[in-house]
Formats: sequence, structure tokens, C-alpha cells
Amino acid sequence: MRTLALAAAIGTIFATTGLPATAQVEDNIRECEASDASVDDLIVHCTVAIKSGRLTQEQEARAFLNRGTAFFDRRQYSLAIRDYDLAEKRDANLAALYANRANALVRLGEVNRAVSEYDRALRLEPSDVQSMIGRGGALMKLGRHSDAASSFTQAISFEPDNATAYYNRGLAALRLDRSSQAVSDFSAVISAAPQDAEAYAMRAMAHEQAGELNRAYQDYSEAVRIDDGYSLAWFRRGKLMVDDGRATEGNPDLAKAYKLGHKDPWLAEYIVELGRGG
Repeated sequence: MRTLALAAAIGTIFATTGLPATAQVEDNIRECEASDASVDDLIVHCTVAIKSGRLTQEQEARAFLNRGTAFFDRRQYSLAIRDYDLAEKRDANLAALYANRANALVRLGEVNRAVSEYDRALRLEPSDVQSMIGRGGALMKLGRHSDAASSFTQAISFEPDNATAYYNRGLAALRLDRSSQAVSDFSAVISAAPQDAEAYAMRAMAHEQAGELNRAYQDYSEAVRIDDGYSLAWFRRGKLMVDDGRATEGNPDLAKAYKLGHKDPWLAEYIVELGRGG
């Protein structure tokens, strides 16, 4: 229904104004660039501006880029990529179009293509931290954890306080069994955001990996204190105690995780056996 409403809105603009006058074109260009415009308004105004036939090539590129981003926000990733392609034909030097197209490709599962697009964005804009982080995330999906860590490290070199980069590098470090690095990175996140339950849970996993079970327990405890509905942290803390021979202490945590809907085959089997007195 939203798509039909959007088409009707565009049709109404053309019906009431005919061929847009220069002032009307300028209005649509301005609205197409507005940072506070709604997604639907961006699509309408960018479309009207494009169809006016009065844009310069550079203006058309920006209009397609902005309309593509609006489609992305509506999760219409194929339409977004189409507009980014059209933007590239008009101005191949817009770094943002490659980064945005990469983001859309990731959503569609075309991760190898996405990495190439992030690389193109970074060639045009070498200090684009968001592209570095996006590239790292795509590399993680491909199992290239060492390359991903390098991409996140590059982002941190430009923005030493970027908590997202630290968090993701911490995840890569976990995959690489670099527990010390992971602890350090998640600690950086916690310093920036002391109420980040996920950072505590991930640091706990790094402590587990290093065999520091008491520290892991403390961090899982902090995670569930911050977020009582955090099923992963309840599960990991409960399993930590069960594996340590402390089932009586761990069982309530596992029951809580199960009640919260945590989906883990081991947990489901354990709870069933527990219910049978196993």
C-alpha cells in the first residue's frame, strides 16, 4: 500500500504542476537533499527532480544516490542498488555510492561483491571509517577474521575512540583465539559505554577462552544485572557453572535462559534431561 500511495503522490505533483518551473525544480532538489526528510518524501522529491530533465549530471548523481539511500532505509535493497548504479553512471567519483551499494549487497548476501565495493569507496575516500568497519564486517561473514581485524584496526587508527570498531575487532579476536586482544577491545567498549551488557558478555567469553573462569563469571553477572532479559549471558553463566561441576548453582541460570527463549541445542537437551531428573 505504501508503494501505491507513493506513486499517487508523484502523480499528483506532476498533474498539478505540469513541467516543473525552475523554482519548483530547485525546491525538489533541496527537499531531495534534506537530512530531516522522511523516506517517502525523499523518494518523491528525488524522483520528481530526476524526471524534470533539468538537473545537471552531478545533481542527477546526487539525486539517485539519495533516492537509493531512501530505498535502502525501506529495505528495498535491489531498488537501492539500481539507483546507486545509475548514480555511478553520472558520477563515478562519489565514494558514498560504493559504500552504500556495499551495505545493500551485504543485506542481499552478496558479500564478496560488497568487499570490492568497500575497497572502491576507500580508494576514493581513504579516511572513511564507516567503510573500514563495513568492510571488516563483510570479511567476518566470509570467515576472513584476520583481514577483518586489520580493517577494524585501520578504523581505530583514524578514530581511536570508535567503540564499534573495538567491539568488532574484539569479535574477530575471539574467532582467532586471541583472548588477550579480545579482553582489551571489549574493555575499551565498556569504558566508553559502562552499561553495554553485550560488551560484558563478550569480554566474559574472552575470559573463558583464556581459562579465567572467575572473571568470566563476574562479567556474565554484570551483563545480566544490566539486562535481565539477556538470554545469552544467562545461558553462558549457567553452562560455565555446570561445566565446573556446580550444577546446583548453574541450573537456575539455564532455566532462565530457556524461559527467555535462548536457542541452543545443548540447552534444550539439558533442560529436558533436567526435567526427567537426569
